[in-house]
Amino acid sequence: MTEAGPRDVFDPLLGLDIPRLEAEMDAYHDWLDQRADDAYQIATKMRKLGLDHTKEVEIPRASDLASRTEKLLIHHLEGEEVADDIRALLAEHDRETTSIRMGQLVAKRFKDKGHDLQKSIDVGLRVGLAILTEAVLVAPLEGISEVRLLANVDGSQFLSIYFAGPIRAAGGTAQALAVLIADMIRRELGVDAYVPTQPEVERVKEEFGLYRGNLQYRPTPEEIESIVKACPIMINGESTEAIECAGYGRVRNIDEPRIRGGVLLVIGEGLCLKAPKIQKHTERLEVTGWEFISKFANKGKDDDSKKGTGPIFKSRKVPPIKKFMKDIIAGRPVFGAPLEPGGFRLRYGRARPSGLAAGSCSAASMAAMDDFITVGTQMKIERPGKACAITPCDIAEGPWVLMSDGEFKRIDDEAQFRAEKARISMVWDNGELVLGYGEFMENNKNLVPAGYAQDWWAADLLDALDSVGAVNEFCQLSGIAQTELPEGVPGAPVGPSTNLDERFHIRRKWRDVLHLTYIDWTAAKGIALRFGTSLPSPHNPWWLDLPIEWVPSLLKLIGSAEIKDGNLIFKDAVKGWNGKNMENLLPEQEDDLDIEAMPGPTLELEQPIFATELAHVWVLRIHGIAKGCALMLGLGHHHQGNDLFLTQSWQALLDGLGFSYDGD
Repeated sequence: MTEAGPRDVFDPLLGLDIPRLEAEMDAYHDWLDQRADDAYQIATKMRKLGLDHTKEVEIPRASDLASRTEKLLIHHLEGEEVADDIRALLAEHDRETTSIRMGQLVAKRFKDKGHDLQKSIDVGLRVGLAILTEAVLVAPLEGISEVRLLANVDGSQFLSIYFAGPIRAAGGTAQALAVLIADMIRRELGVDAYVPTQPEVERVKEEFGLYRGNLQYRPTPEEIESIVKACPIMINGESTEAIECAGYGRVRNIDEPRIRGGVLLVIGEGLCLKAPKIQKHTERLEVTGWEFISKFANKGKDDDSKKGTGPIFKSRKVPPIKKFMKDIIAGRPVFGAPLEPGGFRLRYGRARPSGLAAGSCSAASMAAMDDFITVGTQMKIERPGKACAITPCDIAEGPWVLMSDGEFKRIDDEAQFRAEKARISMVWDNGELVLGYGEFMENNKNLVPAGYAQDWWAADLLDALDSVGAVNEFCQLSGIAQTELPEGVPGAPVGPSTNLDERFHIRRKWRDVLHLTYIDWTAAKGIALRFGTSLPSPHNPWWLDLPIEWVPSLLKLIGSAEIKDGNLIFKDAVKGWNGKNMENLLPEQEDDLDIEAMPGPTLELEQPIFATELAHVWVLRIHGIAKGCALMLGLGHHHQGNDLFLTQSWQALLDGLGFSYDGD
């Protein structure tokens, strides 16, 4: 297929037989519909026998969000048809905007038909919440127990929403937007805003203090007061806990003294945590009275008005997120501390078995975690979201392990790991965790640096191979015969007559070869210099893991090292090393390092630069400076007597530290 004009080079439909795929999809949908019809006919026939508590099948069939919403709320809508209105709004707006406008529309329609304000607001709010949750959750039915119109101290009428425990299923965004929808309906129907008394504010503070359940965020008393006083809707709820409030148990507009779990969920996990998303809608719709949400939306951001006019230093260091460690349950394994070496290393991508809010790792990594991780395991992670489901991936790097005899290597194969498990003394590094960049975008988190993986290198190289001459140069640098590579030029410029489908398949074939191609150090460096790529694994040591205070000692050791038979040899670098020391539990607090007792040569270490204590003292105490540096950098090695033999990636180490060498 040749296009008359250039198409988008990144069109996801390139290379696909669209008519055939559409026909297959239509046939599959027809097959599903037919089987569903058969199942409903059987169920209807059996229900008519009267052997069940009802003679009808309770679950109605629905084809889209609009139809699901109408059928989910069939008892609340009392025959009112809303599906067509929802479809019309969804064709023009996003789901959040549609939920707000439909809530207003339905509430006004019910009021115009003679229903009281309370009923009108109740139905409108449930319709809006159903659209937000795609009408697949119980939250619109049971997450809101009731809606009441109560009186302020001055006699004006305000809206009180009673949230129940099932509102948790809706998620923080829907919880917060439910309050916004209620406020928009209130404005549409002319109901006054909520003006709380001080005892009502103090009651919410007391409930947060007494609540022992799990909350993703607990606002401070000042934040609670700010929200309760400024929110134009009273966030109310049913009593869900046995604990009673002693100080403010009996307060106007609140039925019982017991803790209301729904109130705490909506304020803590909704309005506080999801403030940026709420702010986006309040600013776009120009809703007044919601300025208080900006305080939470901008929390943690620098106040530019307080900054000086001069240049500002901004650190590029990625801050650790420790929140995922706060909810550790006794008996659950911990696979790594926040941003500490040894945990899972981030790799961008998505494995075929993966999905939304999911990550992938090597099967060898699963085995290395003592089989605590398996397919479908839910694992809390530091970023970008709260957790991910684990699936296997055959291209993710496996764990780095330290053997009882001192050998250090990476194992990518599960069978090999299990075969050598008896020799393994320590899992030094968990391996890679593959996460899609879309997970960061979905959770509104900044991308963080990740290792330069082989597929990344392949993608960079595809664009650089833009001519026949470039392909020939690559073959010369890599030592790969051109007959072993796919045909075509993967990075050829795109023009008006370019066959984009053909170009897509050329690039796909090249990528399939390149991302599995191992190249030695000389070739990797030459390709990087010629084509502007970085260095793929294993030629990119973990420089960020190496404490900077260790570098001067490492430079001295390299200056006296030898190169022989493709290895970098440090003489007497592991003298006094004892593998049994790895079997001892690490103390909670390390004593001052005894340099004389360290394995290997005695070298003075630099004083801490960015901290008050030297980092990773236990590594030096057990392994010494030479082996410790090799471990921290991820350099494969083994022992021969008292000598340390670096067998892998040492060329990148020398080059990175400014050394040069001539062969062996």
